[in-house]
Amino acid sequence: MDGARMLADMALELEQDRNPDTILERVSHYARLVLDADDAGVMRTVTRSQIETPAATTPRVDQAHQLQARFDEGPCLDAIEGRATYVTNDVAHDSRWPKWGPAAAELGILSAVGVRLATRDRGYGSLNVYADRKDAFTSADVELAEMLAAHATTAFAAAERAAGLETALDSRTTIAQAQGILMQKFDIDADAAFDFLRRISQHENRRLFTVAEAIVVQRTANARPE
Repeated sequence: MDGARMLADMALELEQDRNPDTILERVSHYARLVLDADDAGVMRTVTRSQIETPAATTPRVDQAHQLQARFDEGPCLDAIEGRATYVTNDVAHDSRWPKWGPAAAELGILSAVGVRLATRDRGYGSLNVYADRKDAFTSADVELAEMLAAHATTAFAAAERAAGLETALDSRTTIAQAQGILMQKFDIDADAAFDFLRRISQHENRRLFTVAEAIVVQRTANARPE
């Protein structure tokens, strides 16, 4: 199957996937296949020295990522911060990353591509592809990696927004349930019940949703027959 066909298949799968985590796993899998590579994964930064790997084809991907955090250099970090694509076809002798390159070569990685995952408004990390041979990636491969990243970013951003809306809806539902419990228990109206929740939230320094959830859980537990 050629790269264009695999890209089309991936796009269809991503369109149907609404889970941000599995989207990143799918993209990593397709990146490895499309570029005929040995490994692929996604890097996200907490700080430049603290990174995470939410998706990877093997554990070695995270090892390569952690080395970039350790040495404060590497194509994946630079892709995130430089807002560009970084390619190396001989990691051990690339002067841009004199510490990370030789360390990555010890893991068996000899070529790498790092592509930024980002929309116009927000960065999500980088898609990184590794090969166990020198001169593994051509300019055409880089273009494919960038198209993969564009598809992945669009799908991931949509899934994350949908998950956020679902969480917000669940929160509102729980708060409304807690209001109803308080209204019935204390014979008060909805505004007074909400004010009650808000005062507890401020006094105990807990999120309003957490306070409401505790009330609903307690009511449910008390309602269960012994």
